[in-house]
Amino acid sequence: MRVFLPLILCAVIAVTGCARVADTRMNPLNWFGKSTSAPLTASGKIRPLVPTNRATRVVDGRGAIQSVTGLAIEKTPNGAIVRATGIASTQGQFNAQLVPVSNEGGVLTLAFRIEGVANAGTNSAFSRQVIVARVLTFADLAGVRTIRVQSATNQRSASR
Repeated sequence: MRVFLPLILCAVIAVTGCARVADTRMNPLNWFGKSTSAPLTASGKIRPLVPTNRATRVVDGRGAIQSVTGLAIEKTPNGAIVRATGIASTQGQFNAQLVPVSNEGGVLTLAFRIEGVANAGTNSAFSRQVIVARVLTFADLAGVRTIRVQSATNQRSASR
């Protein structure tokens, strides 16, 4: 053991002198290579990653919940909280949200949307109950007299 330890120390010192770690792939700073300059537009400005004329399209694949069973609107210092209770058609539905549909004639219409699973069973109505809320500011509530929540089979509304 006494001879073995100095031999290992000599081998480690000799090997470290052969190569620098800074120039090897073991150094994480060398993994991506050197930086390059960004192309410029004709006016000399840097070209943006996303063009300004590109349209953003959001696709909501969720469907409406089966029925709305309750609607409550609670005042807050900054506006109101709309809380809706609904019954889903099957077990295991998720990602529920109140989505604004329209705001016309003093009626704010919200759709109760939910995402479902393909092969789910139906159990008691209590186990399929979903509660969702949406915060509305005073700017959202400007001119609104009635808030309506729509589902696939019915709708509920509350007025001031």
